[in-house]
Amino acid sequence: MELCNPAMTLKTLWLMLFCVSTGCTLSVTNYDEKEITVYSGQSVLLPCSCSKTQAKPPSFTWTKFRDHQTPEIISTQSDLYRGRVEVFNNTSPGNLSILLSDLTENDQGCTVSNNTLLCVSTGCTLSDPRPRVVNGSPGQSVLLPCSCSKTQAKPPSFTWTKLRDQQTPEIISTQSDLYRGRVEVFNNTSPGNLSILLSDLTEDDQGLYRCQIRHEYRDIILTVKGKRCS
Repeated sequence: MELCNPAMTLKTLWLMLFCVSTGCTLSVTNYDEKEITVYSGQSVLLPCSCSKTQAKPPSFTWTKFRDHQTPEIISTQSDLYRGRVEVFNNTSPGNLSILLSDLTENDQGCTVSNNTLLCVSTGCTLSDPRPRVVNGSPGQSVLLPCSCSKTQAKPPSFTWTKLRDQQTPEIISTQSDLYRGRVEVFNNTSPGNLSILLSDLTEDDQGLYRCQIRHEYRDIILTVKGKRCS
């Protein structure tokens, strides 16, 4: 079970994204620059349309420009964008917009299109990296807390490990024999929530746990005391 990777220095890439069409006049309704912030894993609509909604251009292209790099055609058939780009002009001829989904680090930077500034933020910074003690009892469940400072930030990956003196760290996985059926994760529905719920505790579960996202981590000390309730 991989979860989050931390303190990542975001690179700011200046990109220019152009929508070029023939057979229609592009509609620009707002000359003021607008800023849109999107997190990795989310989707974003890149707007472009004909001034007349029923005008259907014979062809149009979306191209991504990066400094000192060859312009990149955005295509639903390319390996980089296959399954991530949705077009709308099949049902709405003058709508040349595209929906870019499942944003990744490769999409990060700033994209200018029709005076819209798109900032893609990836990774996460832990909201509270300080160590914490969590107490539990045999047979009960405990929450081991860990989260991104921004709840919608989805780290590329993260891991929970159990650290033992002079032993190889043990990765907490929903697929391992030791933790199968006992570990619940939340980041599938709440991207920035990296916490895990550990159920059916035993004394063997107590120890030092670490939530790791790249170069940042949070330690949780779990103590398990008492008797199992019958």
